[in-house]
Amino acid sequence: MIGIDLNDLSDPLLKERDENALRLITHPEDDFLNLPDFFWYLWTAKESVFKAKRDLASFSPKEIPISFNQNSTEKVSFKSGKYAGVVTRDQQLIYSVASHESTSPLYQVFERATNDESKEVRDSLIHYLQKNLNIESEIIRDGNGLPILSHQEIPVSFTHHHRFLGFAIPNFI
Repeated sequence: MIGIDLNDLSDPLLKERDENALRLITHPEDDFLNLPDFFWYLWTAKESVFKAKRDLASFSPKEIPISFNQNSTEKVSFKSGKYAGVVTRDQQLIYSVASHESTSPLYQVFERATNDESKEVRDSLIHYLQKNLNIESEIIRDGNGLPILSHQEIPVSFTHHHRFLGFAIPNFI
């Protein structure tokens, strides 16, 4: 339904990936773009589609085809079956939000303020819902253990990497 992923480009453990690494995540139908850090464009797109599917299978990037439509180096749209999304890049990070074709996402990406990324991103979503949509809700788990909002049991997606956090929800609340 909805998925988000990000990579903080300042993480010292996040190194440049070569063609061998790209080969390990590539589906035969993937498009390739001549962009710096293309590996991370492709990775975040695949991860966000995987999260949007809410499948309990292990993440296998080679099984997720990505077709890109390059709008600019800052925003690149993509499709993968019934899912569509956008990869956004700035000087600090690359992030991707994907959703089912019939769903429009609401999302936020922000720099973390605490050392408890999981709690902080969840608290930020609850605060966002209260402040912007006047909705009181909690994050609970569905029957498969995946996060949903107690308000109408709406699926949510979370991400965090190094200094950044993000959440996404469907825009039909």
